[in-house]
Amino acid sequence: MSPKTQRPATAPGYTIQRRSHCGKIFVTVTTQEGKPFEVFIRFGKAGGCGSAMADGIARLVSYGLRSGLEAADAVKAMSGISCHLGPRTCLNEVASAIRLVMKHLETGFDLNSLIEDEEFTTANSLEVGFP
Repeated sequence: MSPKTQRPATAPGYTIQRRSHCGKIFVTVTTQEGKPFEVFIRFGKAGGCGSAMADGIARLVSYGLRSGLEAADAVKAMSGISCHLGPRTCLNEVASAIRLVMKHLETGFDLNSLIEDEEFTTANSLEVGFP
């Protein structure tokens, strides 16, 4: 990896609200030179160990991005991690937020539309059970 890039005083970014098994999370992805540069994760109303773990993960991902880690590799590393509540874990939702920002930066498509399209696709892929 290359030396860590210093953080500028300001950086443009996107904050995306996601829902996980642990509740709402807010993922902020800042950018530099058209690429994800750092990540911040905040739980909606929760605190404690989950928030501390999310903060640690965000710091590690940010350090990696600022040191040459490809954002796609960060997404790949966090995707597919599940817990006893199923696949919609915080890490999967953070990966999803980074992936959505990457797609927006690469294509120029509206980020809100990308989020809506993903949620629509996800809702349609779930099995609907009738009692």
